[in-house]
Amino acid sequence: MERFTKVVAGISRVMDRIAGFCLAGVVVMVVANIIARRIFNSPFLGVYEYVGFLTAVAIGFSLAYCAVREGHITVDLFFARLPRKARVVLEIVTGFLLFLFLSLVAWYLVKYARGIRINGQVSQTCEVPFHFFIYLVAGGFFMLSLTALGRGFQSIQDVKKK
Repeated sequence: MERFTKVVAGISRVMDRIAGFCLAGVVVMVVANIIARRIFNSPFLGVYEYVGFLTAVAIGFSLAYCAVREGHITVDLFFARLPRKARVVLEIVTGFLLFLFLSLVAWYLVKYARGIRINGQVSQTCEVPFHFFIYLVAGGFFMLSLTALGRGFQSIQDVKKK
């Protein structure tokens, strides 16, 4: 199980780096668009769409690594007052429930993207097929679900050790 966790963490780290490049691309596009609007009195076509696409990918790709690093906000007020055994049981249950929920989110995003691809829908301004970006976000949610699964198994192993 430790190998699974390391592989998920490694893939999540790579996805997080890609998310960083997406955000850097957003910054470059926005700044270039502002400069073009000021100097040439004409903005670049479709920047709004591309910023939206890249931002969606950046968010989707950064979620799993944030979970690996335990960077998400958690509310421990309820958990802190429970006995240790109850906390461990809740950690296991929430880990597996989160895995199921996030897997469903990823699955429905894939179904949605497939429907968009089959229908041939494209973005309004640049007419870019955007199903690809939805597939990428689905991949990010799938990696987040694997992170939750790994955390659930880690909680089980912690119980066995003690």
